Amino acid sequence: MLPSYQEVKAGMNVKQLIYESTMYIHSNYSEQISISDISTRAYFSPSYFAKIFQVLTGYTVGSYLHRYRMYKAAKELTEGNKQIIEIAFNTGFLSQQSFTKSFTKTYGITPAKFRVQKPDISQFPPKNMWKEMLPPMELVDCFKNVRFIKKDAYYVVGYESELNYNIDGGTDPIGSVWDKLNAEGAKDMIQDKCHEGTYGITHSETSDGLAKYIACVEVDTLDNIPTGLVGRRFEASEYAVFDTTLEIIWTGMFYKTLYAKWLPDSGYKYREDPATGTYEWAPFIKYPAIEVYPKGWEGTESLMHVYIPVEKK
Repeated sequence: MLPSYQEVKAGMNVKQLIYESTMYIHSNYSEQISISDISTRAYFSPSYFAKIFQVLTGYTVGSYLHRYRMYKAAKELTEGNKQIIEIAFNTGFLSQQSFTKSFTKTYGITPAKFRVQKPDISQFPPKNMWKEMLPPMELVDCFKNVRFIKKDAYYVVGYESELNYNIDGGTDPIGSVWDKLNAEGAKDMIQDKCHEGTYGITHSETSDGLAKYIACVEVDTLDNIPTGLVGRRFEASEYAVFDTTLEIIWTGMFYKTLYAKWLPDSGYKYREDPATGTYEWAPFIKYPAIEVYPKGWEGTESLMHVYIPVEKK
């Protein structure tokens, strides 16, 4: 049974809420359910729910739902004798054509051939998805000496690209924008710099797995943006500041610990943009997290800082 709203407000385990949301998907995958339907049961806005869901499971909500539907379809094809069109409807598709196209893209062969060949099927979700791992001491240290600062509204200028968490290679543009910013003479083009380090900022995240990423430097004004670069303004907020390394972030454990453990226990919550994913009025976007790379940062094992926008519960 899902917790009451009062239980959630009192500090219900976030990981349990996300687990419950996967159980809801397992029970309703044949229906036309939306991210909003699922997030409502977890008491989160769709965009924030989508972010936590991906951090804790490793899948976007949409890709998880799709993978589960495909797994159930594969089981029905190999273990029963239902018609393919019936299996298509049972797994949330509105036509056999769209089901066949999606199934073939997932498994590499058509449903009809799959039924004949009966290949081995990998279980979904994988058994170890919710396995608890003992965090390394380096990760524990990230959460020992958290600082809190208030940062005024600020401007950044840099190279920006679109991200898509639903496809393989959908985050590859992050490397490309950093290559551009770190190219010889690139930072020298940017005027009015007011911070020696560089920032990596993911923003404008939507509930369907899309986002923007900007590799940038902080500036005093957006009046002098060089051709080919992008300027953004972000609003004032209180931030929790964590000292960590890019190597730890790449393991996925930093953000898992942040959302599943530190935020629920800290008395703070992640500060969300009340506009919830509508950013047509950019560059006036509000409260992204900031990855700060200090001057002289040398690589994945070198110390960096993560600024998480927070507010009291």
